[in-house]
Amino acid sequence: MKKLSFIIALLLCVNISFAQKGKVTSAVSFFTQGKLDKAKELIDEAIGHENCVNWAKAYMVRGQIYQAIFETQDENYKKLSKDPLSVAWDSYQKVIQLDDKNKFEKDLKTQYANLVIDFTNQGVVCYNQGMKTDDTKDFKDAVNNFKRVLEINESPLGTQKVDTTVIYNAGVAAHKAGDLDEAIKFYKKSLELNYEAGKIYAMVANILLGQSRAANEAGDSVTGKAKQEEAVNFLHEGHKLYPDDNYMLVELINYYLMGDTPAKAEEFLDAAIKQEPNKAEYYRAKGSLFEKLNQPEKAEAMYIKTLELNPNDFFAQYNLGNIHLNRVIEDHKVVQDIVDAKEYNAALDKVMEKYEAVIPYFEKALELNPNDKNTLTTLKELYFRLRTKNKVYQEKYDKTMEALNSL
Repeated sequence: MKKLSFIIALLLCVNISFAQKGKVTSAVSFFTQGKLDKAKELIDEAIGHENCVNWAKAYMVRGQIYQAIFETQDENYKKLSKDPLSVAWDSYQKVIQLDDKNKFEKDLKTQYANLVIDFTNQGVVCYNQGMKTDDTKDFKDAVNNFKRVLEINESPLGTQKVDTTVIYNAGVAAHKAGDLDEAIKFYKKSLELNYEAGKIYAMVANILLGQSRAANEAGDSVTGKAKQEEAVNFLHEGHKLYPDDNYMLVELINYYLMGDTPAKAEEFLDAAIKQEPNKAEYYRAKGSLFEKLNQPEKAEAMYIKTLELNPNDFFAQYNLGNIHLNRVIEDHKVVQDIVDAKEYNAALDKVMEKYEAVIPYFEKALELNPNDKNTLTTLKELYFRLRTKNKVYQEKYDKTMEALNSL
């Protein structure tokens, strides 16, 4: 009786085993017919059973079904899984683990080739989503997808192809995610492959300069200096290799203009102007440079040129007015030292005329930027000086005060 019971139990186990493997076969049938919901239901049931846990074919089928769910254009099927690509990937890794005779090697190579496309597309979707939401998680997801593509390509089942675009995109996504060391790693790899090299030299330098500032603020001047030196080397090396790269020139201009040696910016500004002689921003930047170098006449000429090319450039208009105002202020200081009353009054009248001549520069600047506090403050002081000369200035002074108080 015990022997009969054992035989019956054994037969039951065999039947159950066949039943579970039969579900895999049925899942393949539904998958072939494009009925992904039925296929997923059956493979999920089968895969959890002990008779399929160590069966390579079951995982191969599951990987194919979940990959198809990701690739389908049917929105109802897409809802079957939140992250089908991860399930597919994990399934194929299980196949590799269990397939000791390499029965599924050819099928895996086919699926891997498609996975490269799938993970690339998913990375782009995550990146674009991040651009909309500005959520670092989306960018990190993009990086992970791009890294998966590289992993697939480098694996024995991959093509061994070096995808320069994916490497670069992984760097950009990591940059957006705030994973700066990761971004630098991918950017440097792109440089080795000479992909988007001119742009990357500047981007790496930009990251390094930011890390330099952060280190200095944290009191780590040694790291700050090292990062800064590395950044400047990247900028110069990039410019040497790509002298016509506008992106590189702009970064060099900004670095020197904002740094301790602004005079070095002139070389790169001249190169940029040579490339784009009608770009107003370069002349304005050169005007700013000359102001830093205490060369107001040269700065004035640059601001005038800027406004010839772009009459609506607020900063050039304001700075041009400031140059004229500073000259009048210096003239006023000279008048203050005149002792003779008659001579003093005559000189003061001329100075007031000069103050009056400055006003149009700032009124024009205010037209371009009506809420700029500095412009309003300057005009307020000029109107106040001239209020006794002409009642119009008293009215303008009152209106300017109202505008300032409303800010």
